[in-house]
Amino acid sequence: MSTATLAWGVNLPAKTVIIKGTQVYNPEKGRWTELSSLDVMQMIGRAGRPQYAKGGGDEVGEGIIITGQSELQFYLSLLNQQLPIESHFINKLVDQLNAEIVMGTVQNTREASTWLAYTYLYVRMLRKPGVYGVSREEMEDDPKLEQRRADLIHTAATQLDKANLIKYDRKAGIFEATDLGRVCSHYYLTAGTMTKFNEHLKPTMHELDIFRLFSMADEFKYMSVREEEKMELGKLLDQVPIPVKETKENPLAKVNVLLQAYISQLKLEGFALMSDMVYITQSAGRVMRAMFEIVLKRGWAELADKVLGVAKMVEKRMWLSHSPLRQFKSKMLEEAVLDRLERKNLPWERYYNLTTQDIATIVDNPRSPKHIYKFIHMIPKLDLQASAQPVTRSMVRIELVITADFQWDKKYHGTAEAFHVIIEDPDGERILHHEPFILKDRYVSEEHYLYFHLPMFEPKPPQYFIKVVSDRWMWSESVLPISFRALILPEKSYSHTELLDLKPLSITALGDPTYQALYPNIKTLNPIQTQVFNAVYRSNDNVLVCAPVGSGKTMIAEMAFLAMFTEAQGQRVRGVYVAPTQDQVAVTYEHWKEKFGEKLGKAVVMLTGDTAVDLNLLERGEVILSTAKCWDKLSRRWHKRRNISTIRLLVTDDLHMLSTIEGPTMEIVVSRMRHIAASVKDSKIRIVGLAHSLLHARDVGLWLGCPTQAQFNFHPSSRPVPIEIQLRGFDQPGFSTRTVSMYKPAYLAVKHQAEDKPVIIFTPSKRITYDIVVELLTLCQGEIKPKQFLHCSTDEIQPHIELVKDKLLRKALSYGIGFYDDGMVRSDKAIVSALFDAAIGAIQVVVAPYTMAYKLDISAFMVVMVGTQYYDGKEYRHADYNMADTLQMIGKAGRQQHDDHGIAYVMCHTPKKEYLKKVLYDPYPVESHLDGFIIDHLNAEIVYKTIEAKQDAVDYMTWTFLYRRLRQNPNYYKMYGVSHEHMSEYLSELAENSIKSLQDAGCITIEEQQTEQGEKREVLEGANLGMIAAYYYIQYTSIEIFASSIKESTKIRELIEILSSATEFEEVLIRHHEDARLEKMSMHCGIKQANLQFNSPHTKASLLLHAHFSRRSFAPELMEDLKMLLPQTIPLIYALVDVIGSNRWLTPILSCMELSQMIVQGMWDRDSPLLQLPYFTPQLAKKCQANGIESVFDLLEMDDDARVKLLGMGQKQLSAVAMACNSYPNIEMSHEVEDADDLHQGEQVVVHVTLVRELNDEDPVPKVVHPLYPQEKKEAWWVVVGDKAANYVHVVRRVTVERKNKVSVEFVAPRQGKHSLTMYFMCDSYVGADQEVAFEINVKEPLSSDEESDMSTDE
Repeated sequence: MSTATLAWGVNLPAKTVIIKGTQVYNPEKGRWTELSSLDVMQMIGRAGRPQYAKGGGDEVGEGIIITGQSELQFYLSLLNQQLPIESHFINKLVDQLNAEIVMGTVQNTREASTWLAYTYLYVRMLRKPGVYGVSREEMEDDPKLEQRRADLIHTAATQLDKANLIKYDRKAGIFEATDLGRVCSHYYLTAGTMTKFNEHLKPTMHELDIFRLFSMADEFKYMSVREEEKMELGKLLDQVPIPVKETKENPLAKVNVLLQAYISQLKLEGFALMSDMVYITQSAGRVMRAMFEIVLKRGWAELADKVLGVAKMVEKRMWLSHSPLRQFKSKMLEEAVLDRLERKNLPWERYYNLTTQDIATIVDNPRSPKHIYKFIHMIPKLDLQASAQPVTRSMVRIELVITADFQWDKKYHGTAEAFHVIIEDPDGERILHHEPFILKDRYVSEEHYLYFHLPMFEPKPPQYFIKVVSDRWMWSESVLPISFRALILPEKSYSHTELLDLKPLSITALGDPTYQALYPNIKTLNPIQTQVFNAVYRSNDNVLVCAPVGSGKTMIAEMAFLAMFTEAQGQRVRGVYVAPTQDQVAVTYEHWKEKFGEKLGKAVVMLTGDTAVDLNLLERGEVILSTAKCWDKLSRRWHKRRNISTIRLLVTDDLHMLSTIEGPTMEIVVSRMRHIAASVKDSKIRIVGLAHSLLHARDVGLWLGCPTQAQFNFHPSSRPVPIEIQLRGFDQPGFSTRTVSMYKPAYLAVKHQAEDKPVIIFTPSKRITYDIVVELLTLCQGEIKPKQFLHCSTDEIQPHIELVKDKLLRKALSYGIGFYDDGMVRSDKAIVSALFDAAIGAIQVVVAPYTMAYKLDISAFMVVMVGTQYYDGKEYRHADYNMADTLQMIGKAGRQQHDDHGIAYVMCHTPKKEYLKKVLYDPYPVESHLDGFIIDHLNAEIVYKTIEAKQDAVDYMTWTFLYRRLRQNPNYYKMYGVSHEHMSEYLSELAENSIKSLQDAGCITIEEQQTEQGEKREVLEGANLGMIAAYYYIQYTSIEIFASSIKESTKIRELIEILSSATEFEEVLIRHHEDARLEKMSMHCGIKQANLQFNSPHTKASLLLHAHFSRRSFAPELMEDLKMLLPQTIPLIYALVDVIGSNRWLTPILSCMELSQMIVQGMWDRDSPLLQLPYFTPQLAKKCQANGIESVFDLLEMDDDARVKLLGMGQKQLSAVAMACNSYPNIEMSHEVEDADDLHQGEQVVVHVTLVRELNDEDPVPKVVHPLYPQEKKEAWWVVVGDKAANYVHVVRRVTVERKNKVSVEFVAPRQGKHSLTMYFMCDSYVGADQEVAFEINVKEPLSSDEESDMSTDE
């Protein structure tokens, strides 16, 4: 026995099938309907069991249909004849067309007509045109029914346009999806339903109106009221809590009352009524959610709250009057107890403060209180904290901190909980911003940060309300008012420089043919360069030029250098170019090395970050390129480095990045150079600042010391090649689904708008880069001309493709598509750049992750941004791109001398669209972030004696951009007034708090000294830890961690963890879903430490180091992370050595030095030293050890023939091994103790150490051979004198060894008696090159005061 609805679900053959009745109730149509022909054939097909046909089984099957007389002929013909199956697609054409438009599959009438040709409807129209209203004449005139399809599409599109589901341009035949259409498609609703919602939704609706509007949905339009149901419906009307306007005869009343009955969990009697309820409730959830989405997009705060509440009532089957604990459906919550709680009618907020005793008193049940208490604290509750920072007078930045304040249980909460973050206006009527927030179980105990940019209206509103509502839990809502009463908005200070209609200057204006030859392809300067020419090239004033990206600011910087060379009249002068990031510096260096170096004969150098190397580069350089950090590190000791104070020019590029993470260092560098210019007599330092168009350019100009006539701030639209910015919003809440939905629109934008001009597509990550390339290839293959992006013949590009190593890149290039990523080999990048170059133009499209924006030295006609968010592993969320990065990407659009305009096509999350409009079309607001990073800079200035008192620290800050902005926008810096008293108090407090933090960390000391006038004065002195932090350019928090973590018994593995905990590694990138990959890496590396947080940058740093030592291969992006990480570890190691040396512990200091060798050579301390040589594998090292060869020196001493036979390598490999062996340091160490026979306790012991390197006179000192270390490195050595038995270090000194060095080390003589000491000579780069020598000293009793006096007299 089975119901007819299971015709397709029952897979049991039988001899006889009986269909008892052929009518079933169809709740969609609200009446009894005949079984479909397919259902009947499926059921009859079960008759007869062929597997039993042999051996006396079923030879025939029997099918019996019991039906009405009127249907008999139909079923007979159904079983005996072949009936055609006709298409009913035309009934759903409107909704299906809307879905395709929303997905991006169809964007115009031509594509829609093509899409319709793939349907079964089209096939049947060709076969049976008369059934579908197509006449014979139409078929003859139009055999492919192109006009008929076009008419159907036009009719459907017109209906969609009328319903506001799409925007239909009838002339151009272009479709554009609307928010309403997206909601309709996403929730699978009909156009009729959306039309009714669009018409009847009003912001003042109540729950009664919401239920009534739900009943009007087209999904229930066939619902009817039968006579036998009226009595039961009448009873239900009296039982449901929300009144129904219509009478029981009205179908709307039936839908309404059945939904309420479902929520109230009322029992029904009639079978048909139960079927109707099931049908209604199946659609109720999505219909209510669709209504909520519509209201949310319209910004109606009060109605959105009500609709979401109703949606949750439907899903939970409970009313707001019920206890929230009913959501748990647990046996531990008895019905009687819940009823008692509901009768008490306590506000839900009070339940959180109840103890188990209070609950026991309320419910009068000794078994329930603990369970009730547990469930109360399992309902999601969030703690909210927020702060407001005015960005401009019309925009405020909100920082929201969300902390979970409930107990997570996977049984009820799963792996993630969804919330809606809604920000409402003061009246609670309008939604100013909304976005989803996902709380994951892995991060439930951590704080979550969200940032919003909201409009600020005139007059200033008193407050906004931040509301965070659970998507599925009732009574889970947190509200936080954020007051603006004390908010001080910045004044309107923007004024831009008018771009004058000047005649473009000829390149001959440079006045020197040598300079003109630098620009063979440029005849005239662009309008911006023309207007600033006199200020930059013919003046010595400090200059600020703010102009959009792509305005030729690099050439303006070059003109400043040329002006410096001209003024010097052949004398040797130095100029410095400072940019925020290494990528920018590297790109500029490649250009200037050719331009200034090869053509002008100037010494062009790029600083490395290694102080010893950089001092040499500074000495010989004339054009010096540096990151802000490198120049900060070098210029800190400007008092003792004359080459710093004699700089003639400082060009600071991209000053709009003052608001980024690199900004504080840039600010300190410029402020220091201005301070030097004012402090040093006859200083001629000129500062030229370059930036994007700024909102606060006047403050930046005053900070740089620019006169008014030398401040240029052009409007963002004043670009030599104008850019058309197109913003397109995408509504999908999930990052992945939203990004995937952008692939097809990106392709169509390139295809239709770029024509045959070059395009750069920027993506959020490397993985998405690959996905888009694959998607582009797939879409191209579906075109009539699949290689539309390839602008040369296959034969011409094939030789280049054969040189490419990446398999996907080879295929992509054959279609005219290239891509970049950080893990690509350099040769592949060069090939892509060459093929994309404007002179060749072989490929049209290049795809790259946004991190490559500063590394790409290419531009295009069009830039496409696939999303404006990236995954922030530190905060476990998708964060917005920094606006400086966005401007850099957009600035790649429009090529001078090639395009008359450019296009930037930006795809983003819809809630971010208004903010992006504001910042992309208007000047960029820049603020100082120095207040959060000033402690380390103050530490350096205290150590190097620039600051000696607290007042000096305050005075020092007056040179900064922070000081300029404090009065203009005080609330941004949490200052609540603009008077001199407020300024003084703020700066004093900032200085005092910073100094206290340094003092608590042991980096500085405060001593009282007496002045000449007899007054007491507090003097700031740099302590040992502070000196270490300043010298090695390390954050004070890292030094504090090192000092507190090191113990006298610390081993190498513990040192790795201490090193990995340095604050510098907090910037290590954590990618989306990378924690799983890191967890696997920890197992491969044999790390068994419990409770590892694989989403922590410190854990990642530790794992990368372990993998580096084990020489394990891993993903290319992780290899890139390791390349960035390793150079940071060396100064940290040096600092760690000095910190341990301060504690006088011998064992950990030697382990730390061995750790340095491990980092440079990529091997464990227990591994064979032979692994440092190229082409050596662990197997080959074991083979050598079996033959008695255990060190590099052993290998060098072998006979040539024996060595060749043992290694079994080719000539090329042997040459590389020979070069590495010859570079391996062979240094002879000898020592002599001064006055060894006359050493006294407490006196200085002087040991003279002589170091002689075995090296031919004509050979230079070789650099370190390190195949796995990413940067060039010079050897450094430590001389350590220690007592093994006491685990005590007497002295440690870092030295460099050239050909022959004499070094003296001093230490205080220990107590009286004989002491066995050891001198260690430790290398920081090579394993196995260390030396140790034991020696004894005989210490006599301490000298008396008279003897000391006699000795000093003799001296």
